[in-house]
Amino acid sequence: MGRTYVAIDLKSFYASVECRERGLDPLMTYLVVADQSRTDKTICLAVSPALKSWGIPSRPRLFEVIRAVQDINVRRKVKLGRGFTTVSYDDRDVRAHPDVGLVYHIARPRMALYLQYSTKIYGMYLRYVAPEDIHVYSIDEVLMDVTAYLSLYGMTARELAERMVQDVLQETGITATVGIGTNLYLAKVAMDIMAKHLPGDSHGMRIASLDEISYRQFLWQHRPLTDFWRIGRGIAQKLEENGLYTMKDIARISRKEEAFLYKLFGIQAELLIDHSWGYEPCTIEDIKRWRPQKHSVGSGQVLHHPYDTEKARLIVWEMAEALSLELVDMGLVTEMLVLTIGYDRISLKQDRAYTGDIVHDSYGRAVPKHAHGTIHLGVQTTSTRLITEGAVRLYDRIIEPRLWVRRVCLTAEHVRDERGALYEMDTLFDSPSGMTREESERERRQQHAILHIQKRFGKNAIIKGRNLEEGATTRDRNEQIGGHRA
Repeated sequence: MGRTYVAIDLKSFYASVECRERGLDPLMTYLVVADQSRTDKTICLAVSPALKSWGIPSRPRLFEVIRAVQDINVRRKVKLGRGFTTVSYDDRDVRAHPDVGLVYHIARPRMALYLQYSTKIYGMYLRYVAPEDIHVYSIDEVLMDVTAYLSLYGMTARELAERMVQDVLQETGITATVGIGTNLYLAKVAMDIMAKHLPGDSHGMRIASLDEISYRQFLWQHRPLTDFWRIGRGIAQKLEENGLYTMKDIARISRKEEAFLYKLFGIQAELLIDHSWGYEPCTIEDIKRWRPQKHSVGSGQVLHHPYDTEKARLIVWEMAEALSLELVDMGLVTEMLVLTIGYDRISLKQDRAYTGDIVHDSYGRAVPKHAHGTIHLGVQTTSTRLITEGAVRLYDRIIEPRLWVRRVCLTAEHVRDERGALYEMDTLFDSPSGMTREESERERRQQHAILHIQKRFGKNAIIKGRNLEEGATTRDRNEQIGGHRA
């Protein structure tokens, strides 16, 4: 029996939440979610549908929004032949009155609030579908296998999706875009590509459906390829370099020259070929059963401004300290650290003598190639001392001292449950770590005490002196969720 899947994406979720919290209509209000304290180069986490209707993209930088709105208002003034009499945040006012200028709210991100809304909305989905048939794809998007529920409720997939989205709209004021498909891939691209190009109903809801035949009819010639799930800019560029511009092109070549695709993309070619034909064998059940063969724990941050070598070393130390506590809290140990340092493009302007490798960022700008390295700690551990010393030693080994640092990513690889780890500390004084059992146990007690205080009073209730140094970011990051204000 064929299966039926539903994908639901909450429309401009962060912006919609901020509008509802202000008692405003998300579909009619001009609003962006961005942290102004990070300068106008900060990325906007969301743009309200009303503002996007003027051609502003979903994830611009704040200065791009400022510039775009200025241009919109200039064009409107030129057409009007004089200045505005007033301004408005409401799309209805601006479109109905040529003498009304466009202005917008800037809402600071509140990730904890968005998580509350997301949890509440997930609870609404559970009224209709069991958790084992729902895959939470992101904070604002879910994938569902609704096959068993259609006969149970005596509904079509569209009717069931409408019922769920109506519940969300009535109880939160947030609308959604829906994709329905005969497999997970088709449901996702029906939502991402088909539904988002349809006119919304009176509540902004859009629903599109695809099966393998209609997929080939409507999307085989669609461009750009980056609109399709799992095709990023790198893959799309490589495809286009080889004369493949559409899914139909990929499907066609797969029938005669499948080996060519595997030569280009390796095992990834299997996914490309399946998706080009509209196939997807993976199910929600498969997703629920999947367990990664390798485990890692880590974090990364983009610094607010370029850091010199000394200040960036402090950042690495802070991240290593936080990583050690995270491992303790999760009951995991690690033996290997991986560090990646991304340089700022200002480095090339200030160091004309740089002769190292140069790459281009996502904006096409020249930047020094990132630094990357690993270090083995010699023992399975969560020791803050060992992890911070190892991370700083690795940093000093891979850093190019003349360059300015903008991105730092630190990961603990090959992590495992501490209960199953083989500790190599058989005597009081015999340890590859150089720490006695007594020193190790004392540090362990300190770590648990720190975690207890932080969980009870907040992460900034107990910090170290180095976290107060100029350029340190731990205190600020402790007030964030996912890199954004909580």
